[in-house]
Amino acid sequence: MRNTENASAARRAQGEESRQRLVDAATDLIGERGYHATSVNDICRRAGVAKTALYWHFGDKQGLLAAVIESLGSRWIEELQKRAYLRALPHERLGALVDGWREILEAQPQLIRLPVFLQLEAAEHSEEIRAALVLLFERSERAITQGLEDSLGRGTLPDAASVAHVVLALLEAVVARVGLARSDAERDALFEGVKRGVVQIVWSQLPEALRAELVAYSPGR
Repeated sequence: MRNTENASAARRAQGEESRQRLVDAATDLIGERGYHATSVNDICRRAGVAKTALYWHFGDKQGLLAAVIESLGSRWIEELQKRAYLRALPHERLGALVDGWREILEAQPQLIRLPVFLQLEAAEHSEEIRAALVLLFERSERAITQGLEDSLGRGTLPDAASVAHVVLALLEAVVARVGLARSDAERDALFEGVKRGVVQIVWSQLPEALRAELVAYSPGR
């Protein structure tokens, strides 16, 4: 009985390992080449697993990509929260949100670029991928909303969810623009502008008594 249980546990572990290798391989290859230029054979070759394993775990290439998006989303949100929540004051947390986005974009570009670029390349042709991306951005907006409410107090912003939606859109826009920057100074200016924009969006909806806490990046400063 114990031998059977051990064998079953070993098979599950092996299955989880092959699943993760497929997700990692797809993340790397699609980040390098794009979705349409990456074949199932390419992914399986990079992962070192048989093609049947991909179909067993995910059904097809689109199912694999949906799993990639889910995995990236969890890492993306966790990394942003980890960076922003180290700060105590509201303006520091908002600034850290943008700084964290930049750090992730520079250190792990596929973590941010892949979901953003897939909106253009694959979502239109696959309902499964579109649904996975919608869920990812909804989760991201909820995480930003929670961060705003934790920092400022629940109910402080009249519509924190709408603010989070705009903040995420600003962060997404940086992904395309940063590639056009020709120097570190231009990149610094781009992220500083986004940082000020994020804080000003929040600042504009705050009660007067709390605006002083965001004075470091308030309009006109």
